[in-house]
Amino acid sequence: MKQQSSGNWVGGFSVLNAERVACDSLVGKKLRLSWRYSGSLLIGQIVTARVKLKPPWGTLNVGGFDYRRWLVAKGYAGTGYIRQGNVNPVNPCASLSRVVRERLLQSRFTQAPGLLALAIGDQNRVSPAHWERLRKTGTIHLFVISGLHVALVGGWLFVLCHAVLRLLAAYLPNAIPAHQVAVLLSFCGVAAYAWLSGLNPPVVRAAVMAALAVLGLLMSRRTAPLRILFGTFFLTLLLQPLSVLQQGFWLSYAAVAVLCWGVMSYQRQSGSVYTFLRAQVVLFLCMAPLLGVLVGAVPFISIPANIMAVPVVTLVTLPSLLLGLLSSNVSSVVSDWLLAVADISLATVFNMLDWLLSVVPLQMQSFGYFSSVTALVAGVAALVSCLPVSPGLRFVVSIGLLPMLLANTANLPLGEFQLQVLDVGQGSAAILDTRTHRIAVDAGPKFEDRFDAGESIVIPALRNSGADRVDLVLLTHSDNDHAGGRAALVNRYPNAQDIGATRKCVHGHSWVWDEVKFTTLQYFSGANRNDRSCTLLVRNDAQSVYLSGDIGIDAERVLTDQLPRRLSVLIAPHLGSQSSSSSLFTRHTQPDWVIYSAGRFSRYGHPHAVVTERYDLECAQQLVTGALGGITWRSALPNRVFSQRLGLLSLENSPALHQHVESACVKSPKALFAHQG
Repeated sequence: MKQQSSGNWVGGFSVLNAERVACDSLVGKKLRLSWRYSGSLLIGQIVTARVKLKPPWGTLNVGGFDYRRWLVAKGYAGTGYIRQGNVNPVNPCASLSRVVRERLLQSRFTQAPGLLALAIGDQNRVSPAHWERLRKTGTIHLFVISGLHVALVGGWLFVLCHAVLRLLAAYLPNAIPAHQVAVLLSFCGVAAYAWLSGLNPPVVRAAVMAALAVLGLLMSRRTAPLRILFGTFFLTLLLQPLSVLQQGFWLSYAAVAVLCWGVMSYQRQSGSVYTFLRAQVVLFLCMAPLLGVLVGAVPFISIPANIMAVPVVTLVTLPSLLLGLLSSNVSSVVSDWLLAVADISLATVFNMLDWLLSVVPLQMQSFGYFSSVTALVAGVAALVSCLPVSPGLRFVVSIGLLPMLLANTANLPLGEFQLQVLDVGQGSAAILDTRTHRIAVDAGPKFEDRFDAGESIVIPALRNSGADRVDLVLLTHSDNDHAGGRAALVNRYPNAQDIGATRKCVHGHSWVWDEVKFTTLQYFSGANRNDRSCTLLVRNDAQSVYLSGDIGIDAERVLTDQLPRRLSVLIAPHLGSQSSSSSLFTRHTQPDWVIYSAGRFSRYGHPHAVVTERYDLECAQQLVTGALGGITWRSALPNRVFSQRLGLLSLENSPALHQHVESACVKSPKALFAHQG
């Protein structure tokens, strides 16, 4: 359970009982719910509530995060919010995780959220700014309980138990198999730590590997690490089949396989420092292709960041933290001192990462967003480069790594342009490309520190689909659903021209880029902010696209005469609201494609049925980003669009919003006009 801001909670709820028969199928299932509740919530409390539910769903864009897939992988049967609820006054039974949480939070350590994440995997209190720092430096694995933490816990417990047992053996008449007993005790500690941290796929992988290694040791059998890893892989599939939907599952197994094959299998007689440095280089080279495909961004500075952070976290922070928690009931003074050491060391790590980010330019901090073919070539090159081959062969093979650094391009001929309408939920964001220029039109919504469409959706889409630059940021108007992500775009692309909501939009202003004409249109005397939207008309010799912002009927009446009689693509005004898309406007524009930038299951009901019926009468093919994901259209192929969920669609086979589209389209224009009244 996470408190996003004062009075706003979000987290997982297990359904214990349902009053309505229709909800009986949800009993025993998990739901991810939000709740405006002024009190405090504890894990294990029982809530009686009326909830508004919807199926697992999320935005889907090129280069973006698949939230629906994440929900399914986590076992959530639905999402929604609590309309009205009451918390059971009986507090839940005390648990070890609750004791640890209270111990760290009550001590008011400056890095208490990070210490909680390390101790029990509680990431709810880690701020988005911290996660952004870790993501950019490639150090997230240090603060998400993973196989590294499990291995460290097991190793420290083995050393401690083995030393104690050897000491006891000197005073006992019968010999104690100290090594075997220490291995069993350390494995018990590993199992307890894995259970306490929530049994995430990387933790399950490490725990199962430890179990197989312990079993082999007790049976006096030696097995290659890679064989243990493969056995663990298949056991994990049986225990947690949905884990294959999580990125962490594949990244975890790939990282361990790389270490087993590229470091342990070819380790020479060398010091631990050399082995550590080699491991960082091998991990970076071999994991970069996989990260570029699964995640998108590959942190360029992950090698120096991990060289600085890993020794501190593994040798100082984590041991001090765990020993401090274990000694809480023995000596509060010792416990406080150890926890203070952990807190100071973690603060030092964050300061080092901040310094690293400050000295490396933003555009140089990461690369990635390349194709699967590039990843395959680079992956083979990385694997061969890590083999004990001759320097000459290693140099030749390493050339295969260079395509990962090549900039993406839209590959558009002169005079052609491309439109991407992004799926940002209930909001608006689009990208326009010509041969050498890029425009971001709107930036999607931002909800406090929880979600920023500019950072999470628009920038990844820009980096994935073309050059990592923007020449112009145009905001149709300043409402949050259009302009919330603007700050993220301006921060990454400070040289981009900024017009629209932040500067006066000049009605009728035109310019030409790569033989494509752009014109801003605005009803500057409109009575409200929606009608004063800064809209954009894009044309070449054959095709035209109109991005209409949130204009209403009054603005449409003024601007219609300045639009072509027939549009190739229209981004529907005001997300398909009933207050826009008048009969006059739809009759004049007669678009081939109408795209509604509206969220699925939206409480506003966009697009409105009256609006869709008007476009039906004009034989327009209508698409909703909330249902189809991001949509891409090219002027060179005007009869086709690409949907992130359904793939390639044409004017003949696109999904219709109404079953009567075909019958409406065969009517004569006169009959259609009369039918509208």
